[in-house]
Amino acid sequence: MSTGPDSRKPTLLFVGEPVLEPNREKWTKFSQSFNIIPYTRTTKEDLLASLKPGGKYSQIDGIIRASNTSNNLPGFDKEFISHLPPSLKIIASVNHGYDREDTEELGRRGIWYCNGAGGANDSTADLALFLIIAAFRHTSFCEHTLRTIRKGDYFAVEKDVVKTSHNPRDKVLGVVGMGQVGLASAARAKALGMKIHYFGRTRKSPEVEQQAGGAVYHSTLESMLAVADCVLLACPHSPETHHLLNKETFKLVKRGVRVVNVARGKCIDEEALADAIDEGIVGGVGLDVYHDEYAVPVRFFYFDELSSC
Repeated sequence: MSTGPDSRKPTLLFVGEPVLEPNREKWTKFSQSFNIIPYTRTTKEDLLASLKPGGKYSQIDGIIRASNTSNNLPGFDKEFISHLPPSLKIIASVNHGYDREDTEELGRRGIWYCNGAGGANDSTADLALFLIIAAFRHTSFCEHTLRTIRKGDYFAVEKDVVKTSHNPRDKVLGVVGMGQVGLASAARAKALGMKIHYFGRTRKSPEVEQQAGGAVYHSTLESMLAVADCVLLACPHSPETHHLLNKETFKLVKRGVRVVNVARGKCIDEEALADAIDEGIVGGVGLDVYHDEYAVPVRFFYFDELSSC
C-alpha cells in the first residue's frame, strides 16, 4: 500500500479538473476514499523525474484522467510506460478511444487500463445528428457569417448557401460501424427522414437493423460509398480503419457527399479530405475528432463547408 497522508488509502494521480456541479457530493465521497494528488503539467523531463523513486508520483496506485484538457499526460506508449512506478495498478480514462495507449504493454506490466466505453454513447450520437444537419445545411457558416463578415445581413448569407445547402430528408446516410454509437446515430437520423445504409465486418440481426430504421447492409465499403449522400464514421480506429477515407475512396463517392466523423480522427486522411473539399467532391463536413487533436490542419480553418464541435 502506498505511503502518504493516509497510508491506508490508495493514492491516485488526478489528471484534469473534477466536474463538481452537480457532482459535489459524489466528489466529496470519492476524495475521502483516496489520497488524491492533482497533476500539474510540466516538462517531460520533470514528469519522468517525479515518477522515479523518491519523486512525488513514485508511490501512486492509480491514475485518473477525468477530462480532455491541455493539462494532460503524454500517451501511454512503450517508452513512457517504462517510467511508470511499480506501485501503479490501474489507469482510468474518461475517453472512449484508446488508440494512443499501448494497452498490450500496460498489460505486460500488470496495469489495468479502463476507458469510458458506453458512457458517452447518447451524447456522441446527439453530436452526430447535429453535425449531419450542419453538414447538409451549412449552419456553422451561416452563424459565423452573421456574427462577423456580413454584420447580420441574412439575405447576403442566403445567396451563398442556398446553392449547396440541402435538407437531409430522403438522403442516404451511410454508417461505417453499426455499434452502439452508430445505431443510436442512425435512429436519430431516421427521425429526420433519412434512409439508413451501413457497412461493417458482419451483418447485424434483423432486430438491430429495424432499430436503425430498416438499415440496409453493405458487405463492402465501396458499394455503400456509391449510394451514400452522407458518410458517417462511427467505427473504432484499427489497422483496417486507418485512413479509411482517403484519396482512393474519395473517388468512389457521390459528388457533393457529406462526411461526418464521430469515430477517431485517424480514420480519415485529412489531406485527402481537404483536397476533396477543394475539388467539390465533398460538399459538407462535420468533425468531432481530428487526426491529431492538438494540431488541426490549417487548411480546415478556411473551409466554409466544415463544422466542428
